[in-house]
Amino acid sequence: MKYLTLFLSLAALSLTSVAFCQENATPTYDVNATAASLGLEPYKIPDDFFPVFPWDHLGNWGAEYQPLEDGVRSMAECACTLSGFVNDDAGVALAKKNGLRCILEAGFERFDDRKISDSELAEKLAAIDSAIKERVQGTKDDPFVLGYNLTDEPGAYHFKSLAAAVAAVKKYAPGKLAYINLFPGYASTIGADVDSQLGTYSYEEYLERFVQEVKPQLLSYDNYMIEYSEDMREINRASVFFTDLFAVRKVALKYDLPFWFIGSSLCIMKDSSPPTPARYAMQAYIPLAAGAQGLTWFLYYPLGWAESPIDAAGEKTLSWVYMRDVNEQAQALGMRLKKFRSTDLGLSPIYSKEEAPNLPQFPAPPTKVLPNVSARFSTSGPFAENEKPKILVGEFEEINGESVAAMVVNLSFASSVKVNFTKPDGYKTLKVVSPVTGKDAVVSDEKLQDGFWIIPGHGTLFIWEK
Repeated sequence: MKYLTLFLSLAALSLTSVAFCQENATPTYDVNATAASLGLEPYKIPDDFFPVFPWDHLGNWGAEYQPLEDGVRSMAECACTLSGFVNDDAGVALAKKNGLRCILEAGFERFDDRKISDSELAEKLAAIDSAIKERVQGTKDDPFVLGYNLTDEPGAYHFKSLAAAVAAVKKYAPGKLAYINLFPGYASTIGADVDSQLGTYSYEEYLERFVQEVKPQLLSYDNYMIEYSEDMREINRASVFFTDLFAVRKVALKYDLPFWFIGSSLCIMKDSSPPTPARYAMQAYIPLAAGAQGLTWFLYYPLGWAESPIDAAGEKTLSWVYMRDVNEQAQALGMRLKKFRSTDLGLSPIYSKEEAPNLPQFPAPPTKVLPNVSARFSTSGPFAENEKPKILVGEFEEINGESVAAMVVNLSFASSVKVNFTKPDGYKTLKVVSPVTGKDAVVSDEKLQDGFWIIPGHGTLFIWEK
């Protein structure tokens, strides 16, 4: 299913979603629904764990390129905390041996509810319940098994079957994750010239119906627009990356659900430039700044594509090195952010209204945590006339405390930026979190006045204490 998204939807980028949503003015979901009214049970990520993993089916794909034991060991060396999806007890054992948790394939068939009768529906739902019950036996109490992979990129016409599967996991394996990954917003909507992938008139409708009908434990979605946009030089596609980010974050916050992000770790498009450290970093730092609680990469193995972390001969590549380095940073910062909740998000304009009058404008960087925040390039580098640095700022508040935090991400792929800001009222001590160790370091007033350099694609996590 993931391959359909890659090749059917790029031309339109679902910009038609807005128009179709206007035509379908009557909501197909409860606009007043809440987490409490739906009885949602958000997934509780273990306290000692930040999910980082490659989106690969190991039993089906990995063995094409290297022995599974070598693959899982290299994933651990690549600073992953989860292996890819495993098929059986042998896969679980390999993950354990290498200190990784895993997600086990659930092994059931989703169905298209547009194509079955009411009499068939009950039978199919019962079969899903039975299949999940059988599948979780033997692993439901295993702490190394995080949960079960139900499906990838479902349409709204799959939601009945997925609701049954999620309910079965909750019933037969309490505390385990029923994992589902969603389409990005550039999948086709109702009214497009192909059979609708989303099965809805808009991405917002898709997300809302998924939560209300399936009652998931978290949101996971993929978006490869940083690669597809040639590192954000193609502004139509760059806008879709941020549109999806804000849309998923909004629904996650509304229903108090964690969300995970899947980025591109190779060259999915034939003419894409190779992944760089900045591209890897940006796909980790932006979701972290938005409050994401898990990071996933598509893919680890090539499957016919180029520049993958493990090549066709089973050897590590430069992409593997870049992935490892960014995974280490994501773990360190993700673990530190587990004590905080996301409160605000915004970014510098990535295009002007004049050059893109029909594309969405996004909220400006918030300034509650970092008042008077600004950014500049080095005074010595050659820059285009009127070129200004672009940054993204995500704000946080401590869950059981009084500290506040902000992550600033440099949205340039080529130039470092220097960030300056002033002290917020009521806070005295500024700390910077190391992306290597996750530890805090107190910042002097002199350093605060001087400012902070952020290298291309990366970010810095600041914490203020009273």
